[in-house]
Amino acid sequence: MITYQSFQEWLNRLKNVWETRNPDGAINLCADKFLWFETPFLKPYSTKEQLLKEWETVLSQKDISVSYKILSISGNSCIAHWHATFIRIPSGIKAILDGIYQVDLDDQGKCVEFHQWYNSK
Repeated sequence: MITYQSFQEWLNRLKNVWETRNPDGAINLCADKFLWFETPFLKPYSTKEQLLKEWETVLSQKDISVSYKILSISGNSCIAHWHATFIRIPSGIKAILDGIYQVDLDDQGKCVEFHQWYNSK
């Protein structure tokens, strides 16, 4: 069973991976077998190679700031409200995102299923 602290640690690792623009770190968030739904409308990523390619998009961002608030933990399923801002390179346009993560973690604190929904401004 996942604890508040273990989910918080996972979210902190996710925050660090994004803010430091570290695509390789993102694949370490997941178990060997996982599903990562970047949006509810696309086929999920299920390999670390696919996830790494998706996370390479952070290399086109700067001045990244991520925050979150844990909303719920039930068994190994966790929900958090998150907020992020960053500047898009090279356009210089500021992005503001607000959303929800639903994360299922295994007993080692690795993601086995990830869903996110968000709006952007």
